[in-house]
Formats: sequence, C-alpha cells, structure tokens
Amino acid sequence: MINNIIFDFDSTIINAEGNELLVQSALQNVPDTKRKPLLDKLKEYTNKTTNGEMPLSEAMQGRFALTRVTRDDVEKVAGDILTTINPMIGEIISDLKKRRKNIFVFSTSMEQVVLPVTEKLGIPRENVFTNKPVFNRDGHITGVDEDNPLFMTMGKVYVAEKLKSKNRLSGGTAIIGDGFSDLVVKKNNLAEIFIYYSGTIDREEIRLQADFTVERFDQLLPLLSSTDEYSQDNFTSKAKITMDVVPETFLLENVHPVAVSKLKEQQFLIRNFKNAWSEQDMIEKAVNANVLGIRSKTKITSKVIQSLPDLWVIGAFCIGTNQINLDSASRAGIPVFNAPYSNTRSVAELVVGETIMLMRRTFEKSTAAHNGKWLKQAEGSSEIRGKTVGIIGYGHIGSQVSVMLENLGMSVLFHDIVDKLPLGNARRAKDLYDLLEKSDVVTLHVPDTPETRGMIGEKELIRMKRNSYLLNLSRGRVVDLVALRKILDYGHIAGAAIDVFPQEPGSIDEKFETPLQNLTNVILTPHIGGSTEEAQENIANYVSDKLSNYILTGSTIGSVNFPEIELPRVANTHRILHIHKNVPGVLAKINSVFARRNINVEGQILQTRDTIGYLIVDVNTNVSDQVYEIMKHITETIKVRRII
Repeated sequence: MINNIIFDFDSTIINAEGNELLVQSALQNVPDTKRKPLLDKLKEYTNKTTNGEMPLSEAMQGRFALTRVTRDDVEKVAGDILTTINPMIGEIISDLKKRRKNIFVFSTSMEQVVLPVTEKLGIPRENVFTNKPVFNRDGHITGVDEDNPLFMTMGKVYVAEKLKSKNRLSGGTAIIGDGFSDLVVKKNNLAEIFIYYSGTIDREEIRLQADFTVERFDQLLPLLSSTDEYSQDNFTSKAKITMDVVPETFLLENVHPVAVSKLKEQQFLIRNFKNAWSEQDMIEKAVNANVLGIRSKTKITSKVIQSLPDLWVIGAFCIGTNQINLDSASRAGIPVFNAPYSNTRSVAELVVGETIMLMRRTFEKSTAAHNGKWLKQAEGSSEIRGKTVGIIGYGHIGSQVSVMLENLGMSVLFHDIVDKLPLGNARRAKDLYDLLEKSDVVTLHVPDTPETRGMIGEKELIRMKRNSYLLNLSRGRVVDLVALRKILDYGHIAGAAIDVFPQEPGSIDEKFETPLQNLTNVILTPHIGGSTEEAQENIANYVSDKLSNYILTGSTIGSVNFPEIELPRVANTHRILHIHKNVPGVLAKINSVFARRNINVEGQILQTRDTIGYLIVDVNTNVSDQVYEIMKHITETIKVRRII
C-alpha cells in the first residue's frame, strides 16, 4: 500500500523549473540582442540536468552566472506562480491527505518560490525540502546554502534516505516527477513506484523508465489508492470510467449487406459508404472511428493510423492486406483482420474461365461479332485438354486452380518459394524460368511483396513459350504492363487476361487507363476475381465475425498483425484488454500492482508478437474501474479497452 507520496515541485506542481523562471525574470533587463543566446543557454542547462547529462550543481552555477538574479526577481516569480497554480492540484492533494497519505515535496528551486505554493496547498513545512539562496550585500543570488543537499544531482536520494532512517517513509512510497533526479530515488529503492508526469514536457528517456505515466493530476488517484480507498464515493466520482458500448463503425467501398446486418445486430453504430476514400478523406471524416472496414482500394497509411486515435480494429473485407500499413497498425495497438480464404473459389473459377476463353480466342470473336464481323474459323483456337498450365504461387488459390484445371485435362507445373505438397499429378518446376519455358498458360497467384513486384518483366516474358498466354489475378504490381504490351505487339505470346493493375480507380466515375487497352487478344477485368455474390457474402460473414469477436471478447484469432489469443469469459467479471510494448517485465509490473492492492485476477492470458504484447485480464466488477485506470497509465501501454 502506498502511504507516502513525494511530489517533485519543478515542472510538476508548477509548469516550469523554478530556477529557470528566476533567471528568465532577471533576463528581462538584458537588451533583446543579447537575451536570446542567454535564454538558449538557460534552456540547455535545464534539459541537460533534467535528463541526467549534467550535474545539478554545475547547472545551478551556470544558470545564476548568466545574469544577476535579485530579491525582486524572486518575489515577482513567487507571486506569479501563486496566481497560476492549477486548482486540480489542490483538490488531488486534499483527497490524498484525507486518505492519510503523507505528502512530501522535493525541489531544487529556492524556498522563497516553493514555500508559498506548498503552504497554499496545505503541505506541512516539515515535509517540504528545497534550496536556500545565498544573497550578497546588493541583494543578488550568488549561490545556495550547501548544507542543504538539494543542489546536487543525488540530493533527493539523500533527503529520502534521511526520511527513511527517521521512519518518516514507513510503508510504500511513490515519487512523482519528470526528471532524472526523481528517477534515481526509485532506482535506489527509496520508492516502490516512479510516476512520470508528462503534463508540462515530455522527456522520453525518463518516461520510458517510469512505472506509470500521467498527464493530469486526477489520473494519480487510482495509482496511489488501495481498492477500498478507490471505491469510496467521493473518490471514484472524479475518476469514474465510461465504456463506449456502441462502437462507431465506418464501412467503405460498398461492403456486403450481410456485414452491415451482422454488425448492427451486435449494436455497432454503422456508417456505410459506397466509395473508397483518399488519405485526406480518412483523416478528416473518420476521426471518431472505433471500427474501420475497407476493401482493396482504400489505403490505410501510417499517417491515417496516427490521425485516428480512437481506432480499435481494422477489417479488410478482401483477401489481401497490402493496402494497410500493418507495422503502423501494430505499433498503434490496432489488430487487422482479413478473409484469406473466403473468395478462393471465385478467383479460381475466373482463372479457369479465362484460360478457356483465351485459348478459344472467345473475347476476340465476341468483339468482332459486336462490330458486325463473323470470325468463324478454327485457326488459333485450341482445347485446354493436353496443354500445360504453369502456376506461380501454389497457395490456397493456386492449388485450387491446379485441381480444377487438372480435372479438365491439363498438366500442371507450379513454382513457389515455399515448399508445398503437390496435389494430384501436379509437378514442381525446377525454377521460374523452367515453368515459363514449358507452360502453354501461365497464371500468377502471389502476394504483393518487395520480391514479387515486377517479377514478370520483359526478360521473363521473352522466356515464355511462344503463343502461350499470361493471366494475372493476383496483385497489380507483379507484372510490368508496358513490357507485356511490347511482347504482345511483337506477337511472341498469344494473349493475356489481367484483372489487377498498378493503379486502379477509386470509384466508377474515375477514368481507367492501362497500356493494354484496345487489344483484342487481351481480357481486361476491373479487379473482379473475388467479386461474386457468394464470395462477398463469405467475406462479409467471416470478417464481421472477427470484428465482433474482438470488440466483444478481445479475441484476436485470425489477425494478420497481432498476437493471436482468446480467453473464455468468467461470470461477474469485467475484461481489460491491455496492448503494450513488448519489453521485459510488463506483466510482472501489472501483477505486482494488483498484489499490492489485493486485487484478485479471475482470468489472464498474455501473448507477444514482434514489438507488441497483448494481455487479456478478467477482474471482479467491483475493482474494474481501478484496474482499468492503473493499466492505462503503465508506461509501456499503447492501448487499453474495457469490456463490461
């Protein structure tokens, strides 16, 4: 239990360093042309000593050597500070004192600045430790009383040790501040917890070593209280948590109605939009989104993710996720779900259909018939039976294409960078060029990665069998379309079917252009490989279920970028989802906090992946407010959500 609370004065109780304010006041008498470099030097002293890069005594001497600080400066600064104290500080200190907490203040500033503030806050004089200035006959500060240790870097440690030796720090102790001198009190085992206060300035190196981080004083209450103290009405009324029980959900790109219906059944607030959105649209229009559902055209960039602070989860109602910056989503604590297998049959069927149409030259003859020409000849038309199909990428779609085309009489070669078990009579090619040289039809089923982008260029097209065909229903950047047009014009390959493109329109009103237009031996389709009613309904069912499960239970099974865990619910509990940086000791820190408060955990599971740790905790409903607040302010926290 925390009985003693040590507040740093500078940049915590007040919003600046007291000694810096004194020098700034004195510098008002210096001409403008000379003042700026002196102010820059003053700021340098403050930053270096706060980060532990310069001894406190050296910084103290350096500051007061910049200009003459007088008694008048001290009185003026003290008066200004008194009029600008945040009222919340007084309320919180009063609340803590009612809970019999011993409040101490440590400061490297001068007592003439500190004591009026601490007196106003009701902190006993014997609990305030600060520096005493030394004035010369002219009333200028020449230094500090060196019998007081607080002018030294380890001064706070020295004071804390003295207090402990006199049993004035009996029980648990917390120190609240933002500097190296506060951190070392914890590091020297003179405080159980160090709470970093970020309300004035963010010093990342110090913050990362803290147990908790707060930006407002009212956030201290659950961290410094026992469970019984926190449950009292006049305490919790200021820190009561409300849960967003209705997730605001944005669905773009005409997501299938089944998804809309299923999410509405779970009380999601749906905002449904027909078209893809640009990056700027996302930033401006989706700022309140908790749940985001897209298809393949909307790009979720790092900038978008950083601009949506309340986003909990992303659903990609399609197979691929290359339109989403997965690393940024992970770092922001946002799991991403997709439907990797729901439209494999639809894509495979289109591959089979286009293979037949290309080899029968159906598209060319249909176009001629529409233009009044009757091309009734067999020249150039072939059955697919007895021919060889080369499948690049032998995953879920590629292997299904293999089975279907083999059943229609084709021989199957495949190439994949991963060792895959052949289905039926399919055979692995020696390498990519072996496949290109032996196949009558080449079909691509690979993801969009740095290795696959541009993997079929002019060099590879030339290696293809003469009068063969190329199909790409995978990703738009896999094939160099300019090179493909050149090889088609040259007549080396007989035709192609392309469903995906490097740049695709965001809506039906946007013009589509590609180098392959106006060729009768090329089938162009607008990214419809998985666009069947059955596939879209399967995708809608699958992804909406994943989104619902995550929102309602925290389950991340099936996420493409997140640790995959789920935990059965326990009756009479609230669930806390804690996403944090994957560094050693986070779980131990959380459990030690629980133990100090006698909080019993009903269920718990932790899993990590890369830089992310994901913890699910079930706790009794009576303590969930406090647990939620505690976990929000653990320094390594990325995101916290509560499920009631």
